[in-house]
Amino acid sequence: MLKNIKIYTLLLITLGFMACSNDNEVEPLFDQDVDSRVDALLENYKKTLTDSEFGWKLVYQPNNSVGFYNIFLDFNTDNTVEIVSDHALGAQDLETTYRVGKAHFPELVFENYSTFHNLFEINGFNLKAEFEFIFQKVEADRIEFRSKTDTDEDDITIVVFEKATQGEKERVTNARDSYEEIALGHDSNRFLRNIIVTDPNAAPTDPPLFHGTFAYAESARVGVITTFDQSTGNITSTNYPIAGTDVGFNFGTALQVNGLDISTFTFDEATNTFVSTDGGLNTVIGYDLAPVATGPVPALFSTDVDAFDTRFPRYLYFDDTSQFYLQRTSPDFLHLLKSVNAFGLDIRMNQFGAGVHGIEFRGVSGPNGPLTAAFNFTKNPGEKLTLTFLGATDPVDDVVSVLLLLIDAGGWYIQETDESTFASNPSFQLTSVNFPNFRFSVYGI
Repeated sequence: MLKNIKIYTLLLITLGFMACSNDNEVEPLFDQDVDSRVDALLENYKKTLTDSEFGWKLVYQPNNSVGFYNIFLDFNTDNTVEIVSDHALGAQDLETTYRVGKAHFPELVFENYSTFHNLFEINGFNLKAEFEFIFQKVEADRIEFRSKTDTDEDDITIVVFEKATQGEKERVTNARDSYEEIALGHDSNRFLRNIIVTDPNAAPTDPPLFHGTFAYAESARVGVITTFDQSTGNITSTNYPIAGTDVGFNFGTALQVNGLDISTFTFDEATNTFVSTDGGLNTVIGYDLAPVATGPVPALFSTDVDAFDTRFPRYLYFDDTSQFYLQRTSPDFLHLLKSVNAFGLDIRMNQFGAGVHGIEFRGVSGPNGPLTAAFNFTKNPGEKLTLTFLGATDPVDDVVSVLLLLIDAGGWYIQETDESTFASNPSFQLTSVNFPNFRFSVYGI
């Protein structure tokens, strides 16, 4: 019985190898026994990996909803592999070994902890990354794999190694710097980042073909484009997976405007913008390029603002790393707060005395402990609340962008929402009057 099982397993392996081999590889193998056939194919696959003079490159997308990672691989005959990536500025590109082996199908396994393992475990394993790959198709200059743990045939991650050319390792290294520019450009003190698409042949007074706001979700490597409806006060956000390049970035899924695709952007350091001429259009991503709201939005007025400073002594905002995250928080606010390394806000009424309220930036500390800023509130009954900054327990240099948003003269709409599942802790949404793409939800405590 055990012998039959072994033969059956080896047959599966052989069939699997035949499926990802060409005819020239398979034909002579029928003159050998099953074990020899398998070993010969494994050796051939390893030889293909090690024969590439300048190594291999891949643009790795762990799943279809996240962005891309540029990775360079140089396989050695002693089963070691050099990894150079643009993930975490290369901090996880550790020395590792690899194995070309056999299970039910031929597989490539990265054995020691390095870039692939780190991608596998970050964000609570939500990237769905992998460090074991099944050979699908092997050619001299291209190898196609699938993730070993993918079981849903409708959601298979295909990974392609392409033979690298000279200078590929340096190109990946240079791409590391692009992600800081994608996240913030060279200016971290401003908060409004627009994306504007115009027709170069249009008159200067013509409106843009498209305008919205842009945020970068670092943990998933996606750009988030948000549009605002002035009449309803609603926002719509769409994710675009991003692949950094040594000169800018590409959208994995193109932004479409008037039926034209926009995907390739170059960073212009002189203007601190990303620019694209795809589709014959002019697309610019930059700070303070256009207003968001053109006037008050009555749909966002509420009497909930009137008792905001007296109804609860405390309000809490949690970001999406918490189980208490409230989903109506906008991507622009979520990622702005993340950019200053704050994971929450703790708003306390009268913390510093009557009418002097505190906002603690949770996760940001100074010599005196958690950074807490003091504010006065001014209310326009039934409409909005405005914050006036009075000072802070420590220097606010690290949170200037968020602080400037909070104290914007336009103020904040406040509405109770149905997001909270706790009867004694209702939820409220605060929406910036001038920049309604920035909105966040809190619990009353």
